[in-house]
Amino acid sequence: MVGALADWFAVVALFRHPLGIPIPHTAIIPNRKNELGESMSRFVADHFLEPRVVRRKLQSTNLAAMVIHWLKSEKGRQSVEDLTTSVLRWALDALHEERVRKFLSRLSSKQLANVSLAPLLGNTLEWLVKGHRHQQILTQVLRYTIVLVHDNRDAIRERVQRESPWWVPGFVDDRILKKMLERIEHQLFEMALDQQHPLRAQFDRWVQNFARELRTNLEHRRTGDDIKQQLLANDELQDYLYGLWQELANSIEADIEKPDSAIRLHVGQWLNGVAEELDRDPEMQAWVNAWLVDAITLIVGRNSAQIASLISDTVKSWDGMDTSRRVELAIGRDLQFIRINGTLVGGLVGLVIHAVKLAV
Repeated sequence: MVGALADWFAVVALFRHPLGIPIPHTAIIPNRKNELGESMSRFVADHFLEPRVVRRKLQSTNLAAMVIHWLKSEKGRQSVEDLTTSVLRWALDALHEERVRKFLSRLSSKQLANVSLAPLLGNTLEWLVKGHRHQQILTQVLRYTIVLVHDNRDAIRERVQRESPWWVPGFVDDRILKKMLERIEHQLFEMALDQQHPLRAQFDRWVQNFARELRTNLEHRRTGDDIKQQLLANDELQDYLYGLWQELANSIEADIEKPDSAIRLHVGQWLNGVAEELDRDPEMQAWVNAWLVDAITLIVGRNSAQIASLISDTVKSWDGMDTSRRVELAIGRDLQFIRINGTLVGGLVGLVIHAVKLAV
């Protein structure tokens, strides 16, 4: 009986005052829940979120294989598709908000106000010239021009006949026009096929000089700034661009609501492609594993205290007696076995003491 009463008192003293009497050092959990929460938080941060422990656990796991398996599964693919559509829906809903739109408009206007268009265009042209990309663009323009001239011969002929003097015979116009168009097409063909054509060299020099002037010429800079200010102050242009955005947003919203959404289909196909390609590339899997281990270890190491503080912050938000009930329920039947064991141990000790007394 003494053992049972002692264990009953000890167990109850952890969670509440025995018999409601405020005996010192009882109701420990309700009175010290904040300190207990801080202790648990520090324990988790020091022993479970320690970088070496995290790295050792991650290195023993093939994270890339887990990612591949998850992406190939119906549940994983469906989760990513749902996440993608949810993010899109959230972004579109946010951008429909008037205050969000005004904020983004102010922010973009301030950012654009600090950009000088002429030097930016000059630097872009220089970048194109360095990689000979401007010649590739010129080649495509020449090809398009050749097709355009060829397909519009009749329209050009009619225009020339209308503009030529009445006293010039029509066959003369046709002959001159035919020769002229042939020469133009021949010249365009030569420029399109010959990367060393003299006119291409002239185009090189012209682009380089124009890029330098855009970067250094104050007149070009002022012109670019004037154009920029006109664009920023043009409410009709802003409304037109917003109208285009609304049409795009509405079409995206309509698509993601469909059961056979094209966006979902493309996301699913892309995920399948990534999973299949990654599954066939062991070297890439090793790189992904190493990258994930380093990234997760770094994040956990730098934020272990913040992650573990979730425990202490949650415990602080609980009521004292509610915390006590939660812990008591979590321990469950073991508390009753403590009392039973106390009764048995106390009884056995009493019998031993009584037997010794009788023997003496």
